[in-house]
Amino acid sequence: MAFSTNDLAKVWGLVKISLEKHFPKAQYKAWIEKSTKLIKFKDQKAIVGVPNGVVKRWLEGNAKYKISHVLSELLGTSISVEFKVSPASFRKKKQIEGAISLFDPSAKYSEQVRRALERANVNPRFSFETFIVGPNNRLAYAAAQAVAESLGEMYNPLFIYGPVGVGKTHLMQAIAHKILQKNPSSKVYYCSSETFLNEMVESIREGKSSKFRNQYRQLDLLLIDDIQFISKWQSTQDELFHTFNTLYNAGKQIVFVSDRPPGQINGLADRLRSRFEGGMVIDILPPDFETRLAILEKLNQQKHIKLPQELLERIAMIVTDNVRSLIGAYNKLHSYFKLNQQINPDEVERLLGFGSDRIRANLSPEVVIKEVASAFNIQPQQLKSGARHAYLVLPRQVAMYLIRSMLNLSLKETAASLGRKDHTTVLHALRKIETLAQNDKRFYHQLVQLKSKILSR
Repeated sequence: MAFSTNDLAKVWGLVKISLEKHFPKAQYKAWIEKSTKLIKFKDQKAIVGVPNGVVKRWLEGNAKYKISHVLSELLGTSISVEFKVSPASFRKKKQIEGAISLFDPSAKYSEQVRRALERANVNPRFSFETFIVGPNNRLAYAAAQAVAESLGEMYNPLFIYGPVGVGKTHLMQAIAHKILQKNPSSKVYYCSSETFLNEMVESIREGKSSKFRNQYRQLDLLLIDDIQFISKWQSTQDELFHTFNTLYNAGKQIVFVSDRPPGQINGLADRLRSRFEGGMVIDILPPDFETRLAILEKLNQQKHIKLPQELLERIAMIVTDNVRSLIGAYNKLHSYFKLNQQINPDEVERLLGFGSDRIRANLSPEVVIKEVASAFNIQPQQLKSGARHAYLVLPRQVAMYLIRSMLNLSLKETAASLGRKDHTTVLHALRKIETLAQNDKRFYHQLVQLKSKILSR
């Protein structure tokens, strides 16, 4: 069973998609997502590389059988699994693994800058030039640029938070990108919280704690991703606390990214929480329609065969959750378009698999109504009733909007699901919710969160 390096990466990518569904999110991100790679196959055995012994022991005790099962099903033959500690080769892989690249940067980097980006573990495509700015991220973008212009002087630390796939990592690395373009000799390092933990544990096991501390405490710019996971590890919090103080007192810049604000990270030590909140805490929301369309148009510019504008607009209307989903949807539709350049806009949703997604999620109008009622703290039957109380108007409109957009029901079917006979009521609701979502970013964020909750039930 011979595989090229590229084949191994593709196989492992498919395996991780399956593993993500079988492990809690925190476990998957901490021990599998960026801490494993498929090195090679040997005599029906898969050799999985890991950065250190800590990860190896956890995987052997918690994931070995599942990985073997997934690989065997994928390749159609019985595959056993062995974990191998391979820190040197692993670090080289991590700098590009999982990266979502919107498009190639226009700048051509010198060899010196390329080496600096590699040392810092920074994706060369994640620059300010390749970041699409919209109402959902404009403040975060401005703050990041201000930090890049004057390290350690403004917004220190900078704490960026938001849901998955909205560009937090891109914006964080753009700061490092700009610093290293200006001065490739700057001491910059990007890592995830689990990398910080793994390197700390490995340094203790090998008796190299001083080297580990010097590596982090002599930086000009430290960037840590997914910082919320550090709340699980008390000793790691202690180490980060002292590293933070050393860098901050020396006037060095610190940037954190999280999926939630510091005040909502359970288990985080108060002394760390106060330091996280001592600089600039700013959020990035899911992109609005105009920003989604701008991202798609920028992607389209890079293609020899371009999607028609009406298809771009249809994707932007359908895929609302995050940038990763948007890019995936574009790439999938573009593949179809290259084969058959006569795609009807009304077919876009089916081609993107939204119909099958709804079947897998077992969605129905009743499910949507129940979740909307829960979000507004009312009873489902109140949404279906003939009552015209003012406090029921918005929940009903939200329910109509979600039923129509998520289940692709007709106006008449949508109205009937809520006990209405007149489909013009649904039309009015759709316009009202679209307008609210475009003009009120908090409402838009809540609407996206509600939709995600319904899909993930």
